[in-house]
Amino acid sequence: MSKNSEYVSTMQARMKKFDQEVTALGVEAGDKARTAYEERIKDLRATRDAAHATFAQLQAASESAGTKMHAGMTAAWDTMQGALKKASADLKRKAS
Repeated sequence: MSKNSEYVSTMQARMKKFDQEVTALGVEAGDKARTAYEERIKDLRATRDAAHATFAQLQAASESAGTKMHAGMTAAWDTMQGALKKASADLKRKAS
């Protein structure tokens, strides 16, 4: 398996896990924080959609071009993770 293919597989798994974590936030939010949760989900999905666009380009890229794109995808992933952590902390604060 090529370096780019391995990276694509890893990122696919991470993106799937991210979606699962966003869904889990809804369960944690409960009724008290439902409105805040809905607003945060819109933000998280926008961040994910931007990362997914980068990921789609990465998937379609040649091996050498894909390898050059890893830094951009990693940055997009870091942005997604930061947004998820912030949303989770905010919702836990509002739910209590």
